[in-house]
Amino acid sequence: MAENSASGLSLFSLLAREWTLNGEVTQIAFNNDDTAAIFIHSAGKVALASTKDAESPKVRTRLELDTGRTTIRPRENPVAPLLTPDIAVRTDLPVVRFGTQGFAAIDMDGAVQQITAGGQIVRKLQPQPKPVTAISASQLGDLLAIARGNVLELVDPAEMVVQAEFKLDHPISCLTVAADGRTTAAWGAGALSIVPLTAPNDTPTVISCPGDITGLVWQKSGHHLVCASAENRFYIIDIAQRSVQCVEGYPNPVRDVAFSEAGNALVTSGAYRLAGWDMSDLPVDDKPGTPLTTGKPGFVVLNSIAAHPERNIVATGYASGLVTLARIGTSQDMMLHHERDTSVNSLSWSKTGEHLAIGFASGKAAMVTFPAQMFK
Repeated sequence: MAENSASGLSLFSLLAREWTLNGEVTQIAFNNDDTAAIFIHSAGKVALASTKDAESPKVRTRLELDTGRTTIRPRENPVAPLLTPDIAVRTDLPVVRFGTQGFAAIDMDGAVQQITAGGQIVRKLQPQPKPVTAISASQLGDLLAIARGNVLELVDPAEMVVQAEFKLDHPISCLTVAADGRTTAAWGAGALSIVPLTAPNDTPTVISCPGDITGLVWQKSGHHLVCASAENRFYIIDIAQRSVQCVEGYPNPVRDVAFSEAGNALVTSGAYRLAGWDMSDLPVDDKPGTPLTTGKPGFVVLNSIAAHPERNIVATGYASGLVTLARIGTSQDMMLHHERDTSVNSLSWSKTGEHLAIGFASGKAAMVTFPAQMFK
């Protein structure tokens, strides 16, 4: 990873656009076509950032032919403001992809609302007697999974028609749709159901999974599922074996878990450095698996992580406000930014990995755009 800057300016100042929101940033997501990122902040307020930038670092970067150095000139004009649509969404539920460019969220009344990349709000489903308890979407945004208690509905975003309905034996408080869009995992009250979406008449596989689960992430192959937790531990689910491996001993709750396909690794937050394992030898049957040492150890807990979608790099955010880029399996990391007197709450890569969105507890939001030369 190369670091190039102009005199007197940090790399972050050259690559990032920054905004100040009125409250703690709690969640970030990019839409499917990478045209916009959404920031959720205090009391469910919403802000939208376009990835389009007239003074993108890509157009400000040049290669000096005589020296071979890459330089980035400073921005000349102010950063365009965020769009702030008039809506408040539930912060206990995720905002998910909706179609190609939009997002879906549950508002304070319980309605399903579409938020377009341009900031328009379109009510797609009216509030119902049974409130939404979990929501997820396919990676392409062409399928919504909505849970109301123990009932799971699959909804076509184009027509908002329920394509299939499943009644599970437990309530649902966490949902995630697999990468291939053919399976969903639904957790609640200590039980995890693996639901085959293409076979609505098949009985879901139910696996006992106690704990305070806050998020579910599929491995791209579908062989494993990992569960983030409000406790100082996380869980690895082997789908074929129907086994659950608890990995504990963290100093803090494991808020973020991720699979890095490029790095062939499972990585988590919650420790004093990036915790990771070789994806071909994960912890199982109380065996430790193959750990991967990544980055440098410190004295501050890692709050948030995001695995790059195409490279063996993980963005890491600390409780001290430090943001770094770490190369999996090595001690190499690069400080991207240090925001003082706050913590990093959320990190999210765009689908191509060109943009990294960052949210801080102080209310600062940022989008960093990386020229291709950055990761040579």
